[in-house]
Amino acid sequence: MGKVEELVSSLDDMAACSERLMKALLGVRDIIKGNRKKAESKAATAKVAEPEKAETKPPEPEKPKAKTYTFVEVRQACSAKAHEGYTEQIRALIAKYGADRLSAVKEEDYAAIMADLEALS
Repeated sequence: MGKVEELVSSLDDMAACSERLMKALLGVRDIIKGNRKKAESKAATAKVAEPEKAETKPPEPEKPKAKTYTFVEVRQACSAKAHEGYTEQIRALIAKYGADRLSAVKEEDYAAIMADLEALS
């Protein structure tokens, strides 16, 4: 068989494969559509069959998330307080959070440090 015949044969095989794939896809689509209709009818039946609950809890309000701070924000706040004369208190705060310098303080402690810095005023 020549190269052209091989190519034509391969193209015929790919066309047949594409047809089988299309049939399978259409079958899956029909199944999904059928299942969706069944699910919708079950949901409608469940709404009719299930009486409304007399007591419904109001949704709980969302708790406000704690503000997160970046290292730059904490450093700026510490610098501002140091200029106000609180250098020793800032060193004590850094030590309170287990560090010897500000860059060694853990990120999860930034909010607490900021609160402590505000309390210095």
